[in-house]
Amino acid sequence: MTVPDWKIERYLLGELPESEMQALKNLENEELRLQIEQLKNSNKELLAKYPYKRKFTVLSNVPLRLAAIFLLCASAFIAILSGEDTYEDGTRVKGLKTGLEIWRKTAEQTEQLADNSEAKAGDLLQIRYIAIEPYGALLSLDGNGVLTIHLAGKNGKAANLEAGKIISLKNAYELDNAPKFETFYLITANKEFELAPIVEKLLQGKTPSDLQVKQVKLRKR
Repeated sequence: MTVPDWKIERYLLGELPESEMQALKNLENEELRLQIEQLKNSNKELLAKYPYKRKFTVLSNVPLRLAAIFLLCASAFIAILSGEDTYEDGTRVKGLKTGLEIWRKTAEQTEQLADNSEAKAGDLLQIRYIAIEPYGALLSLDGNGVLTIHLAGKNGKAANLEAGKIISLKNAYELDNAPKFETFYLITANKEFELAPIVEKLLQGKTPSDLQVKQVKLRKR
């Protein structure tokens, strides 16, 4: 019996229901152990194969109206550069919920960072997400008030997402020396939306109340 990789990942992270965790423990055999080992190795290599990507930012000391205009140009430029290969296909599965994952490459392994984890300048991060909604964007805001667009569509709008799939951005993200924090946001919705109002809210320390928002905040040291 072949167990889907997404289930093994959650088994390794202890995120499956207790009954399913026990069922997989009872099911362990040579084939399953090999599958688990292969997945572990794949996770270790996940960040190593992705090149560093230049950041596109919106500065908080720019007037909000000007920032919104800049966002329209920057997100369109990202779409031109990356096209359809901005993120890789994951495995389509049922029963998943919208979620955001931040993974850090260390000297010997790749580890998932939970909300409020510590991080430092130079950490190389891989962003992964699952979206049930068909439209979305990925952004981050650091302690200097610099907003970075990681995933957006054309003309300053949300990107088209493949709902129900685990997606990894194809470019790793290196933390700079901005102080205090770096917060990552996954914004999703069932209909297309403009990014400019989202940027305005994030720069004001708010999140949109009419959209789905998942976030992971890292404490900088």
